[in-house]
Amino acid sequence: MRMVIATVATVAGAAAVGYSTFLPWYRERQGRRIPLNELWNGVTATTTDMVNSLLPPLAVAIVLCLAGLVIGRRWMMALGAFVAVAVFAVFLGQQLQVEALASQFKQGFWNTAGGCVLLLVGAITRPAQRKSA
Repeated sequence: MRMVIATVATVAGAAAVGYSTFLPWYRERQGRRIPLNELWNGVTATTTDMVNSLLPPLAVAIVLCLAGLVIGRRWMMALGAFVAVAVFAVFLGQQLQVEALASQFKQGFWNTAGGCVLLLVGAITRPAQRKSA
């Protein structure tokens, strides 16, 4: 039963985080258009291409979670979930430094939040791999 919960939570979380990059996050800016350097340089109104956006670290997080699920490595799933949560949390922190209005956050931001929770649930509930003798 734990494996079913872990699988469903991880796949749903990965889908939510992946899809969220194509939705508006903050003031109609999509996650795939928000520059990655805003995570440590502060918020600007600029946009960027997908290669320099929030999409690559979130894609790495998704790949780590799904690969960890398939090959049975909880640490890999946890690392992927940590990367997704880190991107989400740092983005949230940078936005709140500029403007503390949660009403400005759009659907993509909230999808990422829910997806991160599901990725964490998947990593936590995944049964440990048994060592064969």
